[in-house]
Amino acid sequence: MADNSPSESKHLSTSIVTPDGTVYHQDDVDMAVLDTLAGQIGIMANHIPLVVALRISQMRVHRGEKEDLYTVNGGFAEFSDNVLTVVADSAENASDIDVSRAQAAEQRAKIRAQRAKTSDERARARVALARAINRINTSKVR
Repeated sequence: MADNSPSESKHLSTSIVTPDGTVYHQDDVDMAVLDTLAGQIGIMANHIPLVVALRISQMRVHRGEKEDLYTVNGGFAEFSDNVLTVVADSAENASDIDVSRAQAAEQRAKIRAQRAKTSDERARARVALARAINRINTSKVR
């Protein structure tokens, strides 16, 4: 017999927070899909508590028939008591992405990678390139 107790919620509250502030918040989320360093996960209401590191990737938030799509550039996610908080270096709604700006950033990052003299410069260029490609790929989905 199913447990229909009031403590069993059907939704979770989801926020994406960056150093610039909260870029997303909804209380009626059915499921959030994140790419972690260990692989892709889906989080629904009443999921076990967790803290995971995130990849530079997309985050999909399902609310009924609606799907919200964001770029998430690194960071971590914490889930507990039906509250999912994503703390990211940066995040952007797919509909707000300036594709030409992202393509220019991709070209700059490729040039930086080619001109890099140290391993630190190469690593920074790779991260910049991954972020630009993530933005470009996310803009194609919208």
